[in-house]
Amino acid sequence: MQRLPIIAQSFTHSAFEAVQQAAIQAAGLPLAIERWEKRPHLLPDVVAQLRRDEFAGALVEAPHKEKVATLVDALSDDARSAGAVNLVVRDGDQLRGHNTDVDGVRAGLRSLISADEAAWPQGAVLLGAGGGARAVVTVLLGSGVQHVSVFNRHLHRAEAVVAHFARAARRTELRARPWHETIMEADLAKAQLVVNGSGIGVEEGQSPIPAELLPDGLFVLDLVLNHDVTPLMRDAEARSGTVANGQRSFLAASAATFQLITGQEAPAEVMRSALATDLGLPVDRVAVVGD
Repeated sequence: MQRLPIIAQSFTHSAFEAVQQAAIQAAGLPLAIERWEKRPHLLPDVVAQLRRDEFAGALVEAPHKEKVATLVDALSDDARSAGAVNLVVRDGDQLRGHNTDVDGVRAGLRSLISADEAAWPQGAVLLGAGGGARAVVTVLLGSGVQHVSVFNRHLHRAEAVVAHFARAARRTELRARPWHETIMEADLAKAQLVVNGSGIGVEEGQSPIPAELLPDGLFVLDLVLNHDVTPLMRDAEARSGTVANGQRSFLAASAATFQLITGQEAPAEVMRSALATDLGLPVDRVAVVGD
């Protein structure tokens, strides 16, 4: 039996943990998930423990994703681009960091817009500046999107995201923007895609963007997970928008995580069913990855 800790600063209910646990049990694998609640200053010692044979690696949650990226021996291309790690895989005494949030965002946007990234819109608005937002920027820059505005209620956090991608964004206009309705309205008028990675919308009835600011025909990926239709999605649909929630992105990221940590193909239907149970939804109201 190997150990697979989840490294976080504090724990609330986690659909990610529930879905990974269901997949591990269904596959009959000798992996035991455990919770490690750690403060940021303890991370160097925490990560060093993962080199021991008893560990398969670790799952990493906010706010530790950026710090852990500096503590492993190697990074996948996506993790290096994002500057954030949500999965550590042990190989001997070496630790490799991955960012499967990027896999999730890429799957979500391909399903929402087109599998051909060259056909994606050229202007995007991103709400949020955490580890998930870095995954979004990684995908958008890789697709060749020309204009990306990053909004956050704390402007310095949006500026930090933009600064991290300064070199990679040489061909893209990537801007940090203050969370102000006048500025947001102006940027939305020039965008064709909105990705909500802010967490606003988790509570029923909330939308990060007032309905009257939304232009017609937007693509909207709302990474909120616990509602199959969010207020932002509903408002965008009322203006002929094309919308998706975060379920497909979540399941794609979860499947990539399982494959990297176990070397086995992810049991997609088991994971989908586990997510439906966790969200209290019928399974037919949960997205199918790849459909």
